[in-house]
Amino acid sequence: MKYILNEVHRNTTDDELLQDVRNTAEKLGKKSLSVDEYNRDGVYSYSTLRKRFGSWKDVLTLAGLSIEQRNFYISNNNYIEDIQRVAKKLGKTSITITEYEQYGKYSSGKIPKRFGSWKQALEASGLNPTGYTISVTDKELLDEIERLWIKLGRQPTSNDIKTGLSKYGLTTYLRHFGTWRNALESFIEYVNQVEEINDTKQSIIGLSASEKFNEDCKGIVHKTNRDINLRLRFMVLQRDRFTCQTCGASPAKDPSVELHIDHIIPWSKGGETTMDNLQTLCSKCNLGKGNLLE
Repeated sequence: MKYILNEVHRNTTDDELLQDVRNTAEKLGKKSLSVDEYNRDGVYSYSTLRKRFGSWKDVLTLAGLSIEQRNFYISNNNYIEDIQRVAKKLGKTSITITEYEQYGKYSSGKIPKRFGSWKQALEASGLNPTGYTISVTDKELLDEIERLWIKLGRQPTSNDIKTGLSKYGLTTYLRHFGTWRNALESFIEYVNQVEEINDTKQSIIGLSASEKFNEDCKGIVHKTNRDINLRLRFMVLQRDRFTCQTCGASPAKDPSVELHIDHIIPWSKGGETTMDNLQTLCSKCNLGKGNLLE
């Protein structure tokens, strides 16, 4: 089972897309936009605009925005001079990436990639490091996207991150992946690397759930772990469309709904932790099932 990102706003008109580009520029107080700026603050994504209109230059032209050199090639010296300008404006010997986002001329998403890190960009600009250390890893960010996807019952958006649902800020995702869309694409690649959750699944695939249930439960030797890892949990939820398989409840319809992954045949009765023996239940139905089994 492969997972893909949602198609983005197929029915949106050209005028609506271009108006959002103009609205984003107005919100940022700018006469022009970079791709990263739009991906960060726009409603849609650059990939949608590119498919509809062609190049970013064409998008800016059709939206009536100015075309600046910074939207195409920006040299290291261009970045350095602008970082120094912002530091001088603020009267500081060091600036954070958030401060640069507010006052900088260019998109901050590409600077760490160009220099290796924000710290190295500051050093190249003759400024002091901020003292902030990026301790979060790409995997931790991808796991957080997975947690959000499960919690929301749908693909998370950059607006979800901005509202504080994630324990990491949007800037952290942009620092690591460049754009929110890139972060989602990295997540999809990450999840799809584990179509087969583990080798032990293959060793029991020939047994149906009912056959395993009817085996003598005394002295059971399990072939899988009881704990359900996050990626297997995600795959079961995706298969079940993030909906309780008993009552149909979904967090996409009711944010108060909490989804659990349940062993159809209980672990204590010989059930294994495999796709065919797992199902999605809401917390109420899962509790109800537990009461019936007691």
